[in-house]
Amino acid sequence: MGSKVNTTKNTYYALDLFCGAGGFSVGMEQAGINVVASIEFNQQIAETYKYNNPQTHLIIDDIRFVKASKEDMDITVSPNDYAVDSIDQIFTKRELSCDIIFGGPPCQGFSMAGRRIRTNAKFLEDERNYLFKEFIRMVKYLKPKVFIIENVPGILNYNDGSVKREIYETFKALGYNVHADVLCAADYGVPQIRNRAFFIGNNLGLCSTNLFPPTTHNKDTYISVIDAISDLPPLNSGEGVEEIPYPAVGVLTEYQKKLRNPTGIIYNHISSKHKDETISILQMINEGQTMKDLPEEYRTKSVHSGAYGRMRGNAPAYTLTTRLNTPSVGRITHPKQHRTITPREAARIQSFPDEYKFLGDITSLGMQIGNAVPPLLAKSLGKQVVKVLHSLGI
Repeated sequence: MGSKVNTTKNTYYALDLFCGAGGFSVGMEQAGINVVASIEFNQQIAETYKYNNPQTHLIIDDIRFVKASKEDMDITVSPNDYAVDSIDQIFTKRELSCDIIFGGPPCQGFSMAGRRIRTNAKFLEDERNYLFKEFIRMVKYLKPKVFIIENVPGILNYNDGSVKREIYETFKALGYNVHADVLCAADYGVPQIRNRAFFIGNNLGLCSTNLFPPTTHNKDTYISVIDAISDLPPLNSGEGVEEIPYPAVGVLTEYQKKLRNPTGIIYNHISSKHKDETISILQMINEGQTMKDLPEEYRTKSVHSGAYGRMRGNAPAYTLTTRLNTPSVGRITHPKQHRTITPREAARIQSFPDEYKFLGDITSLGMQIGNAVPPLLAKSLGKQVVKVLHSLGI
């Protein structure tokens, strides 16, 4: 893919932490923000990011071993003695400022209610949340104008809101006003009911509520699964190739027009091979139904409420899982065809453009796509930040 560097006036420059396959970066670039540097620990996932974002300086390493600046004294010494330019050097060598830091640090500690309530431990003192502390370290030393953190909604009201208050107070001590809210991806043109929490902070003297984007869609205008994927070639279980041209179709939806690859090539549209008994079960399940709608003798003991769930074509999908080839984990069966959705169909439902090619095996692809921030949601966030910064003459 060609360079996406934006050369317009009032360009802003960003750092993507925990970048994964790059969904957050894609959307921010689409909003006119240059993603100068990014960090990803997983080598296989990083290959996808590097392939699709050649203009970004990608650091493949544990963030604990990446120095934010010359003044950063909080860094862990790498056991591999792996040295990389500090983040601020990457920016200053190109005579750029780090205006925005964004990313979704994985957190486990707050989900284990029993232990936290018993010990009354602080969220940021829990060793399981060290990656969240690394995000804070980068903000502390790089001092971006704006930061955006993505996480699961439960983080906002966990333990009576104590985690949220702790995060607010920590950033306030660094000079940032912070606001947090839950955004639904479907409200921003993504064909998926996917709720995520976002913390947005700024050190410009603004109330950070102003940095949250207004919604662009509602229940009457949501993009449906069929709106998103109906132009892709039909497949049976086990069919598909790595690269295939678009088939001749009738009228395209606006969403499809927006995401289609200008080269006319589709990547990653390969169906997983299912057992005959799995296909037999899927054939009995109608749109919107799950295994619970089958006669008792056909039900398995899956613990997932949406097991063997078939998507409704005329509605957005539910939140995608990372296991795209396993019908028993949730509602990931194609609305019409007797198979789970392909990685490309999942990428469409996440709002990745078709030119974005995912590298790796199906397990890695499921993680890359399922864990991503939907690009169109990220784009809305980025556009609002750009709008506000422009209004301030920055």
